[in-house]
This record gives sequence, C-alpha cells and structure tokens, in this order.
Amino acid sequence: MTEVLDRSKVRSRRVRQVIAFAAVSIATTVLDFALFNLLVFGDLLSPVVANTISYGSGIVASYVLNKRLTFAGGGRDKRSHEFGLFVVINLLGLGLNNASVLLAIRIAEEAPFALNAAKLIGGAVTWTFKFVAFKRWVYPMDRPAVPEGPAPNA
Repeated sequence: MTEVLDRSKVRSRRVRQVIAFAAVSIATTVLDFALFNLLVFGDLLSPVVANTISYGSGIVASYVLNKRLTFAGGGRDKRSHEFGLFVVINLLGLGLNNASVLLAIRIAEEAPFALNAAKLIGGAVTWTFKFVAFKRWVYPMDRPAVPEGPAPNA
C-alpha cells in the first residue's frame, strides 16, 4: 500500500494520508461486517453483542494498519498511551455504531438490510471524526526537535 501511494502522482501528504486511511477503513469494515453477519445471522449472538465484538476486531486491525500505513512516523512516546487514546476514540465510534444498530432493531426488528445499513451509516458518520482525532491526538507528527528543559551550559 505504501509503495502504491509513494509512486502515485499524489503529492500532498494529507491526500496520501486520507487515501491510506480510506483503504484501512475499507479493510477493517469488511472484517467488521463479515464477523457481524456471521455472528448475527448464524444465530450465535444478538445484534448489539455481535456488533461490539465485530467492531472490536476492527479496532485492533485498524490500530496496526494505521500505525504502519496511514500515520507512519507519527505517534506517542509511549505506545500504551497511544493505544489508549486510539481505543477511547474508537469506543466513541462503537457507541455511535451500537446506537445505530439499536435504532435499526426498533424500526425494522432484525432485518439484515436494516442492520447492515445502520452499521454503514454509523461508520460513515464516525469516519471523518476518527481521521482528525487520530491525526491530532494519537499519531501527532509535531514533536519538539529539542527536549524541553533548561538549556545546556555552553
């Protein structure tokens, strides 16, 4: 993926990041939807529990892929801090996604189209928020070049 973006005619770093983020989002959404549909329509779990599990699997894949492809070179000094922020942002997205699934259940019961449409709409709403939040708080590129503190004696 990185090689394709580097060879492309896309010069802007921000545009390359958006393209990479979109590719990662598509891959993790396919994983999320596949697992969700298997769990719900295989009569294994309720839609909200299945959504929580499938969305959670997407969170882990998204962290790994975004760290390596979308925001390579950025991040926090402590990986635990970085991952913690990533999870908190994704939990907000999960809350919105679960709310959309619950709304679909109330309106259309457990109709496959309604459940999948609700997940898709919930995901689309969170996409821009997550890109901006990840770029700003999880994988910041603006680290100071010189450690803060008293200047060394010359």
